[in-house]
Amino acid sequence: MSYIQKPSSPAVPVIGLFAPCDPRIDDPSRERALNIAAMTGRILKTIRLPGGERPGIYVAERTVERESDADAVAYDFKKHGVTVLAIVPDTWFYPGKTAMALTAHFRDAPLCCIAGNNAPKPGVVGVDAVVGAYAQTGRLCHAVIGTMPEIGQDPEFDAKSKAEIVDLVWAMTAAAWLRGKRLLCADTDSMQMETALNHVHASRKFLGVETVRESMKLFADMIHKGGGYDPKELKELYKWTVDVQWKGRIYPDIEAICAAKSPIYTAPHLVKPKPLTAGHKAKLEEELKLYLILRDYMKATNAVGGGWTSQLAWGSDRNGTPMACADIAEALFNSTFDHRGRKAAIPFATENDVQGLLTMACQSALTGGEPVLFADYRKVYEPWEIQKKADELGIALDPQSAYMLRGTIDMDNSGSGSLDWCDQSILFEVYKHYFPGGGFSTGYISPGGIECQAGRLAYSDLTGTFTMIQGEAESVELPQPIAEAFAHASSYSWPHTWITFKHVPASITKYGCPANHMHMVRNLPTRRWQYFSDYTNILNFQWEGTQKFTEGVDRMEPMLYRISGGETLAKLRLAGK
Repeated sequence: MSYIQKPSSPAVPVIGLFAPCDPRIDDPSRERALNIAAMTGRILKTIRLPGGERPGIYVAERTVERESDADAVAYDFKKHGVTVLAIVPDTWFYPGKTAMALTAHFRDAPLCCIAGNNAPKPGVVGVDAVVGAYAQTGRLCHAVIGTMPEIGQDPEFDAKSKAEIVDLVWAMTAAAWLRGKRLLCADTDSMQMETALNHVHASRKFLGVETVRESMKLFADMIHKGGGYDPKELKELYKWTVDVQWKGRIYPDIEAICAAKSPIYTAPHLVKPKPLTAGHKAKLEEELKLYLILRDYMKATNAVGGGWTSQLAWGSDRNGTPMACADIAEALFNSTFDHRGRKAAIPFATENDVQGLLTMACQSALTGGEPVLFADYRKVYEPWEIQKKADELGIALDPQSAYMLRGTIDMDNSGSGSLDWCDQSILFEVYKHYFPGGGFSTGYISPGGIECQAGRLAYSDLTGTFTMIQGEAESVELPQPIAEAFAHASSYSWPHTWITFKHVPASITKYGCPANHMHMVRNLPTRRWQYFSDYTNILNFQWEGTQKFTEGVDRMEPMLYRISGGETLAKLRLAGK
């Protein structure tokens, strides 16, 4: 047995690949089968996990031809911590004596079958046999039947096949990686929306995710006592905040800016920031303390994400003592840099929206830690409304632009807007009527042309499952006067990203967001999500008027669903409904 890639830490899964074979084949065929398994393993080195981690990739050095081989490889896989399984046949094999005998040792491991569509000693026949057998037992086994040379000892999959293999095994690896991971959730969801509830048991059942449910009093006490952070680092963070990251771009008195409708985003030279008072500086420092305290607390509990509520008890309920909001902390967690330089983006949900946080954790796992944009689904602008504003301002629009064809959505939120979704950001003092505890929020307008998946998980008591509502989308760049007008129509000082779905008009999407927040991530292929949703038993909603399947974009429906009434019925049965 040998590693193609050793796991970067004990916290990541190990992918095990093996080649089941017909015991009647010749030695050159065995050699080719083992070479294909190793070649497939090398393809998987593309997979990345959050925090710069990489999974282990371990390939069996013997073919699996009978039960004794299956046991020997299974025991070795267990010894090396294998938790994800890939069956890689190049010849016919007896499923019950080989693949199924081996995988019986790993009842809960994500499982797939990968082969070339080859005629000699056809492994594809074995794929059909074993996938069908697993399906009849109720076990999910996705398959990729790709293209490679049918002869030769060292064939390679073509580029199209490699991409599909990576999406499949990345999804399996992400599902395995999430198991046992932990999220910090501070008190209740701050908007009492119910859609943000922490579904503890469902999160465990489908994703294997745990939550650290901690009271905000603990963190308030740390701030008041001056504990839980390094005072020297606080000074460094404060200096970086005012002299580097937001130098010359910290604006107090947001109410005056909004009253004057000042174009800070597109013409900041027209409005010079007022100096910060001692009170402003104290609140800014309080806010930065919270970032350091939460960062170190999450590290101490091995949390891979978190949620915080700046409203109600923490920052807006005057029955208590309102504290500075957490907006800067939330933005920095979701970004790939801070005062220390480059760092991993950590999914962090404003308003302690735990369903949103679960969405972000999944998106992060499936993209190797891409920074996820958390935002309110604030306002839909249909093409007629954009045209109306353009006419008011005397601006000509391109009728073929994405926002004029399908409209756009103002994704706008005070807290968790990742700084990786803008070219330059601004700090604004918070709205005092909204956050009487004070502090500062990040604000920006995202550039156009950012391609992403935009969506959100939602839980249903009726089905006992999570459902994902999402679609391929892109950010759009509105003409500057329209961008300023639309930003001022909303919460001006918060991050604004105008998102247009590629296949769904904005007039339809306004009915489809299952909560007040939506989450966007780059570099997540649709089928990678679909594979992941199968291994975590998450339902997928199909938008009105969209095509159900596009080859090369969507994953092929697995045999388990084909013989069990389709995806929805099969998943409901698997969920126990």
